Amino acid sequence: MDIRTFEKGDLPAIIELWNGCVRREEVLYRPLKAEYFEEKFLQQAGAEVFVAHEAGVLCGFLAGCCLTSFLPGQTQENTPAYLSVVMVAPEKRKQGVGSALLDAFEAHFAAMGKKKFSVSSLCPINLDWVIPGTPGHEHNNMPGMDEGCMGYEFLKKRGYGVYVREVAMYLNLADYEKKPEVEEKRAQLFKQGIAAGLYDTTIGAEFDGMCDRVGSEYWRMVLREETAKENPRPILAAVTDGHIVGFTGPVDRQENGRGWFTGICTDPLYERRGIAGVLFNDLMGEFIKVGAAYSTLFTGTENHAQRLYLKTGFRPARYFAIMVKNV
Repeated sequence: MDIRTFEKGDLPAIIELWNGCVRREEVLYRPLKAEYFEEKFLQQAGAEVFVAHEAGVLCGFLAGCCLTSFLPGQTQENTPAYLSVVMVAPEKRKQGVGSALLDAFEAHFAAMGKKKFSVSSLCPINLDWVIPGTPGHEHNNMPGMDEGCMGYEFLKKRGYGVYVREVAMYLNLADYEKKPEVEEKRAQLFKQGIAAGLYDTTIGAEFDGMCDRVGSEYWRMVLREETAKENPRPILAAVTDGHIVGFTGPVDRQENGRGWFTGICTDPLYERRGIAGVLFNDLMGEFIKVGAAYSTLFTGTENHAQRLYLKTGFRPARYFAIMVKNV
């Protein structure tokens, strides 16, 4: 068996292998096309694709990646190499093909100084997958290793431990109903001096304090970039005394009809007041305004925010594991 990096002539066999796995419902990914493969794997900085051949026939492939740009606090040394996808032809499984591909992936990135390997939503290669039990509705990023696929047990045997479990949740927006208590809570917040709703970016409210206390450089970057735009996308925020103390958005609709947003958070100094519930329901309303058909998200199975999502009408759709192996 020969393990090497991807060559252009490998693509037809990779597409056939990938789409066979999709047809047999072994994976949740959408069917693969050449343009999608090139966009996701070949044009992504820091990505490497490894293939396994035997007697000139492709019997498996693996793709991995590392970060090439960093948020504050991140470096080449303290960030992991990410495993994106590994697939092996059915007739070649349990013959060491997957292990050989994984060895090549780990050796390549270990030579770059990586001390940790991970499967998580932080991987720069974002692969769309189809929500089970829906009319083809998709989520834009696999939030870890799908616990329902054979790769989960394979990685556990190879020393990858479960760092945290994630649940992907789904809401068909045709079924969404805003409960009367949302407006009651908004009024209560207003009496406390907190205005919750669509955010006017011309106000220029401060948000660094919230981001510091939440510990998210990503949300800081999103808010900084979006509020600096001449025509920003809608943002839902809770504002008091010139400070943003909760936010969700920016509101967007993907071509597939999914309502997209970057996340939701409440300043720890203002928790347990109902801010997140008001903003999250506003978010669903804004999704409907822009013509979104559904929304998806993922969160930790132990995250108390799951109660908010369930109350809003979301349902658990699939469970994933963020997996880590330390060298």
